[in-house]
Amino acid sequence: MVARVEPVRLAVIGAGRMGRTHLGALARARGVEAVAAVDPVDAVRDELSQGGLRTWASADELLDAGGFDAVLVAAPTDLHLDLVTRFAGAGLPILCEKPCGVHADETAQAVRAAADADVLLQVGYWRRFVPALVAVRERLLAGAYGSVLLVSCWQWDAQPPPASFRERSGGILLDMGVHEFDQLRWLTGREIDEIAAFAEARDADSATALVRLDDGTGALVSLGRWFPHGDCCWLELMGTSGHVREPFMWGEEGAQVFEDALVAQAEAFSRAVRGEAPQGATGEDAIRAIEAADRAARSLAALRG
Repeated sequence: MVARVEPVRLAVIGAGRMGRTHLGALARARGVEAVAAVDPVDAVRDELSQGGLRTWASADELLDAGGFDAVLVAAPTDLHLDLVTRFAGAGLPILCEKPCGVHADETAQAVRAAADADVLLQVGYWRRFVPALVAVRERLLAGAYGSVLLVSCWQWDAQPPPASFRERSGGILLDMGVHEFDQLRWLTGREIDEIAAFAEARDADSATALVRLDDGTGALVSLGRWFPHGDCCWLELMGTSGHVREPFMWGEEGAQVFEDALVAQAEAFSRAVRGEAPQGATGEDAIRAIEAADRAARSLAALRG
């Protein structure tokens, strides 16, 4: 008889839009179970409690109560460093929403805190778990497209986020752009060398970044917050032996792609907690992505004078 493996008991930190999305995905995930949530809003905790979760108003209260094995940090970006440091100090594995800090130095501090405590830190770059992108990456690395000439990554949302989110997100190049910068590195296996960004304001509703990878390949990152087809992401790659355009998240079906990737990401995290090889983005990956976003933001600031 095969012994039953108990699921990893996960506490979700932050039950706003992204925290709720993760909770929905966790309900489908295998090998991991949401057992608790932390949120400062009384009404949110009351609602989650009615759904069977144990709820707490603060991380300290959660830690005092115990009864969980790992945490998923989905609180606002400007709280990521403190929360990662707090839970790493308690010896708990952490799955942190991207970008794991508002600036590169914060992300580096969070990564050091996890390393010093010898705990797992996985960062939520969910694109790595989208089957269509995985297939493009495998074909690219196998040489199916020949030498890469241009990669373009597009992320356009249906509408801008609320002002309360904008105030804490770090701007479009950080909030949205880090996904594209991580995707470029993961997809091509190359590092980002040079970046020049263009937009009409610090937290504009659209921004463009021109990127040079360390092998000389050109790349384009396009970000926007007004798109008639909904929240959409797509990729286009030109090579000497082929071309691919992959609209991996498009229209109404895109929400399912997103949730499926979050499910796969949580399952991979649970396996890593049990000692298997990590599959998701590492802390070092998060540093490289946010460094690129910081450089893009500095380029934009210099352009605007």
